[in-house]
Amino acid sequence: MRLGTLAVLWGLWLANLLATAAAAPTVSMGAMLNTDALQPGQQAVLAVVLDIPAGHHVQSHTPSDPNYIRLQAALDPHPYATALPPQYPPGEEHQYPILGKLNVNTGRAVVFVPLRIAADAPAGPTRLTGTVTYQMCDDKTCFPPESPRFAVDVPVVPLTQPVTPQHADVFATFDPRAFSELPAEQATDLGLGGLKLRDDAYLLAFLAAILVGIIFNLMPCVLPVVPLKAIGFYEISRHNRARCIALGSVFSLGIVAVFAGLSIPVVVLRTFSWGEQFSNPWFLGAMILLLVTMALGMFGAFNVILPQGVYRITPRHDTYTGNFLFGILAAVLSTPCTAPMFLGLLIWATRQPPALGVALVMTVGVGMALPYLVLSIFPELARRLPRTGPWSEMIKQLMGFLLLGVAFYFARPFLDAVLSRNAFWWGLFAIVAAAALFLVVRAFQFSPRLLPRLAALAVALVLAGPALGLTLALTHHPIDWQEYSPEAVEAARQTGRPVLLEFTADWCANCQVLEATVLHSKSVVAAIRRHNVVPFRVDVTRRDAPGWKRLTELNPVGAIPLTAVYLPGREKPEQLSGVYTPGVLVELLDRAKAIPADH
Repeated sequence: MRLGTLAVLWGLWLANLLATAAAAPTVSMGAMLNTDALQPGQQAVLAVVLDIPAGHHVQSHTPSDPNYIRLQAALDPHPYATALPPQYPPGEEHQYPILGKLNVNTGRAVVFVPLRIAADAPAGPTRLTGTVTYQMCDDKTCFPPESPRFAVDVPVVPLTQPVTPQHADVFATFDPRAFSELPAEQATDLGLGGLKLRDDAYLLAFLAAILVGIIFNLMPCVLPVVPLKAIGFYEISRHNRARCIALGSVFSLGIVAVFAGLSIPVVVLRTFSWGEQFSNPWFLGAMILLLVTMALGMFGAFNVILPQGVYRITPRHDTYTGNFLFGILAAVLSTPCTAPMFLGLLIWATRQPPALGVALVMTVGVGMALPYLVLSIFPELARRLPRTGPWSEMIKQLMGFLLLGVAFYFARPFLDAVLSRNAFWWGLFAIVAAAALFLVVRAFQFSPRLLPRLAALAVALVLAGPALGLTLALTHHPIDWQEYSPEAVEAARQTGRPVLLEFTADWCANCQVLEATVLHSKSVVAAIRRHNVVPFRVDVTRRDAPGWKRLTELNPVGAIPLTAVYLPGREKPEQLSGVYTPGVLVELLDRAKAIPADH
């Protein structure tokens, strides 16, 4: 072995030893109020100040990936202090050599928690307590998420006694609009100009939302309205084409207005930290049950019925007011068929940043309005519109499969206990395949003609083909990772083969990069096969994970990525911390004597 390689390995070992022995870098936290006392019926602001060590960062409140642990603060319930939604420091986009762009906070990060004090708050001392959650990383290593507690002791004094402002430098960046009905953070986020499309996934999400809106028009509750309105546009266009387009635009605005109203729950539910509730198994289970119930509704197990008075509303077709009301009515009439589907969309939207969730819900409205706008521009298309029939009911049932898929995806935390990662993705594909098969079977039942059957086959292939390709990509691993347990590791070591432990977690961005660029590189995969290494992936996403104890035994700080290699005949493993190059791991594995595969 070259002296240079030995020096590198020795240096890595020594650095890891020193890092383990030394105290881990920590975030310094403090909490303070903007006044030296509280008063009944008044407002106050609590600041949680995080001082982040140089060279490190914490994930911002809006991280680049939803799997990352975001900065979050929560005040414990208090008898007469009500916390409004916190005001978080804006994320900073930093470019990292390996991880690319991340939305993080560095240096000092201050979270403001606006407080409303009850009018009947009694005078005397009180204590405000809470928790702040964050995850700290550097360029190579991520530390386990932390949730330290904070406490502030403060007196409540009568309104007749003045209070003194304090810590003006800390509260200089607080936005008082946080006390308005719509929190400042969300008022800013709602501006679409501030919505950053970080990648093509957002663009695809908007295109999918438009498609969902268009599909809403094909539901049996809505489809009869389309030709009725198209005929109205056609009659008006014979006299004044420009007016026809204007009326069509107003009609479309009526539809979009309904969806704008329906997007309000996205903001409201985010205000009450709806998204955070998805970590609660009882709440998550209730949402899954609701989605499955709505899917059964799409399959025809039950029907949503509107009051009969809604169907007797008949706005005029030839006025702007009438068309706006007719657009609202068209959206409302769609609810018996689209309500389950829309509910699934709403649940998903509450897990996104507020601006994205609101924009996507409104985009569904744009998609639903789009055919009417096209018909007002080209009213001659009214003669070519399809008629309602069994196929429109089939589309509704296909949406039921989509809801089942969403429910299955949300159930992943429960399914992880009984299904492997690969089995989960194949289960999701099975739902898509069932939808494609259902489409083909129903098409053959509905129509004896060749063209509709071929069209159904084509759509089924478009559904199942990409889903199969994606599933194969997600389940194909160059390394045959074994499921970790202390007993399995010990049994593997007893065979005399090298054993590799790769500690990883969903919240560890560096771990995902290390696996993709190093562990799954051709040279490392070849070395693992050449030396007949037994590889274990140790998931420590949760602190109660089986591998957490071994991680803290090897690295008391609990920092990952961490690769531990047990060489034959050695009691203690060689360790590689943080992100390293494929060559470093290959050289380490080459220190093990190659053992035949049939050993």
